Amino acid sequence: MARELHRLSTRGIEAAIKKGEEGYEVLRDGGGLSLAIDRFGARWSFLFTSPVTKKRREMGLGPLATMSLADAREIAQGHRGLIAKGIDPLHERERKSEEARRDAVTFEQCANDTRDILARKWTGKNAIYLWDKGVRDCGDLRKMLVKDIRGRDIAAALAVFDLPPVRPSTKRFVHSVIKRTMDTAIAAELREDNPALMSRISRLTSLEQKRGHNASMPYTDVPAFVAKLRENDSRAARCLELIIRTGVRKSEATEATWDEMDFAKGLWIIPAERTKQRREHVVPLTHRVLDILRRQRAQYDAVYDRSSKGANARSAPAPSTPAYVWADDAFACMSHGAFQHLETNGATVHGFRSSLREYLGDETTVSWNTAEEVLGHKVGDATAKAYRRSSGIAKRLAALQYWGDFIDGVSNKNVKETSEAVAKQGVEEQAA
Repeated sequence: MARELHRLSTRGIEAAIKKGEEGYEVLRDGGGLSLAIDRFGARWSFLFTSPVTKKRREMGLGPLATMSLADAREIAQGHRGLIAKGIDPLHERERKSEEARRDAVTFEQCANDTRDILARKWTGKNAIYLWDKGVRDCGDLRKMLVKDIRGRDIAAALAVFDLPPVRPSTKRFVHSVIKRTMDTAIAAELREDNPALMSRISRLTSLEQKRGHNASMPYTDVPAFVAKLRENDSRAARCLELIIRTGVRKSEATEATWDEMDFAKGLWIIPAERTKQRREHVVPLTHRVLDILRRQRAQYDAVYDRSSKGANARSAPAPSTPAYVWADDAFACMSHGAFQHLETNGATVHGFRSSLREYLGDETTVSWNTAEEVLGHKVGDATAKAYRRSSGIAKRLAALQYWGDFIDGVSNKNVKETSEAVAKQGVEEQAA
């Protein structure tokens, strides 16, 4: 015998609602459709046996205030039709919800989500700005739905960088933004493939890939280069000399603050959030590096002292000394492109780290561990680090002093001498 349907009436529901203020009641319309009434209101639900799992399930349809009896019956009838076809109504609703979500996420939204995830590991202050600029450079691709983007759309977005002036490096960066965004889309189940993969997009547009390491300068050429660099009294020249002498990364230098400098102890303490390794890096400062920093500080103090005594001093507050060592103003650090006007003979700023490392390895008795620690690299496994309680400041200062003396043409007999104590110390560090 067929189950009786349409048991309820509008008038009967209204009467039950008035009584519902005193307790809880469920009105059944038949075919799995029911209306639950209590003092909080009335809500439709559909009870059924899943054709997939063979288990009883209940799904809410909505409140009576927004769904009439006729609408609820129509929806319930549709669900019964799905069950007859072997489809679980809840599964179908989840599928449609997922489709709706895919139809709402644009490339720009997904790119912003990707940025927020990746930014947790970025150390450069300009990294977020560069990412957002890369997204803007994607042009019309930004407004497209992530699920609809194809290889030809990506190629069209990158084609603008082939026009004069040709910008292959920008094109590579924008491609990287697109590829990473598509990886996020796959992880979020917004799509199943990545059309920006090199194996696919390279068939639609040319992407010159940067190969090899950052170009470096032979360490034998560094003394002459630094001597010429010192003839240039610009901030960029002084900052580059500091980078060469300390072996720090470019962003660590350009974004350095005065609070990180301990002139009394001769130390530069770079906080963990500003280093690539995400751990504090202490840089011992040689006499020349301290002199560079003191001169930079003296220039700022002189400039800001004059500003505070100027004609407008009475009408305007005196500006505060910049927090950044190489500041453009009180609130901004030096840009990464500040060194472009300096002739480095093809070497990159990062490449001078290699020059320092090669010198320490070829010309000194500095141990491998100490040389790596000078550059802020991690040394050894977890066990070795557990026994490496001190930071080896004295050894690293000696290594940087060797490098500084070599740059300045100062003879240092300790560089070439390998005493038994030093040799033994090196063996101990290697085993640490």
